[in-house]
Amino acid sequence: MCERQTFSIDFIARKLKGEKNKAIIFARVTVDGEIKEISTKNLVRFSNWDSRQEMVKGRTMEVASINQHINDVRFRLQEKYRDLERQEELITAQTVKDSYLGVQKKLKEHSLFELTDYFKKIWESKIEFKNYATTIDYLKLFVKSNFKAEDIFLSQVDKQFATDLEYYIKMNPIKKHDKCEGNGLAKHIQRFKRILNWAADDIEWIAFNPCAKYKCPIKRHKRKKLSFQEVVALEKHVFTHPNLAYVKDLFLFSCYTGLAFADVMALCPADFEYTSSKVLLCKIYRAKSDELCAIPFLNGAISIMLRYGKSFDTPNFDRIFPKISNQEVNRSLKIIAEICGIYIHLTFHVARHTFAKVMALKNGIPLETVQIMLGHTKITTTQIYADVDEEKVLDDMKDMEEKIEKKKALVYNMDRASQYAALTEHAKIVELVPI
Repeated sequence: MCERQTFSIDFIARKLKGEKNKAIIFARVTVDGEIKEISTKNLVRFSNWDSRQEMVKGRTMEVASINQHINDVRFRLQEKYRDLERQEELITAQTVKDSYLGVQKKLKEHSLFELTDYFKKIWESKIEFKNYATTIDYLKLFVKSNFKAEDIFLSQVDKQFATDLEYYIKMNPIKKHDKCEGNGLAKHIQRFKRILNWAADDIEWIAFNPCAKYKCPIKRHKRKKLSFQEVVALEKHVFTHPNLAYVKDLFLFSCYTGLAFADVMALCPADFEYTSSKVLLCKIYRAKSDELCAIPFLNGAISIMLRYGKSFDTPNFDRIFPKISNQEVNRSLKIIAEICGIYIHLTFHVARHTFAKVMALKNGIPLETVQIMLGHTKITTTQIYADVDEEKVLDDMKDMEEKIEKKKALVYNMDRASQYAALTEHAKIVELVPI
């Protein structure tokens, strides 16, 4: 059913601050309850304003000119409203005002922050939303700064919008002490483009992503990981401080399972089952991607869990590991790295990378199997861990010198054999020639 739209134009006099009897006349446009005001720039005595007739009282030429201007503004606003109707464009108090003021943009139905609110509603419980929330905060600050508005329509988003947004984030970090540059900045733009892709491809609020071709590339850094020797050394080190000992166990547990910190903290006996061959299998949906991980647990991981007195015979939802904050874990890992002489910044990501590269791929586990254990949605994400490192280069280059020398000797011997054969043939020919 098509509802009739309400539209009205009124004129009001608004007193100037600090002036009791001076006022500016404003045109008030109302569409379906939404109100926008436009200044006529006419200054009048407030006592001369007739609010019922919406006219200035008096018979002077100045009064007649102001009243004529009011009628002209009313007529022009009505014309702009009819133009929007004829062109079948979105009609709001804002679009009528914009049309009157010469803002000739074709506006769509949905706004930018209507989109981000809907995106949050759908995805907040499915993905790790913390970083998306920061990107949306940057968008709100940028729109308020550059557009002097609380929201804009999606049709106002274009490649220049993305360019200006990138510059704004770089020059106006939310944390003043922590500049947003490099990959951090690129990821904000990447998340913004993903939201627009979702608007175009999934919910069809826009015909296409206007920023799809905008480039703010992420520099791929080499994934940091521990060597197998460092893992063993860390495992052997005994910490007397209970917090350090606990965080060491959590880190090693991730090295043996590939689970992220949030997934380790969420583990409970109900996530485990024994296979027919008595292998303890962990099945858990990743907090970040909601993808199922299926991980056969190594003895190293099982021994760490049993250290905390949990049984897997009776499935229940009691957390296996005592609660600890991510901040406390990161502080403790920094101390652990210093004590053990590990010269990389230790995080749970490092433990996860160590599992993928050192524990799995280097021991012949296929990439597709590692993808399932890590809970990656795409195989391309897992392929990042399959990069060639120095250790792989050394392994592949081992005995290369000896192989090259052998080939050289073979070629040298072949050359000598060829030369000998040529000399022998020449001698035979000489013998046949008569003297």
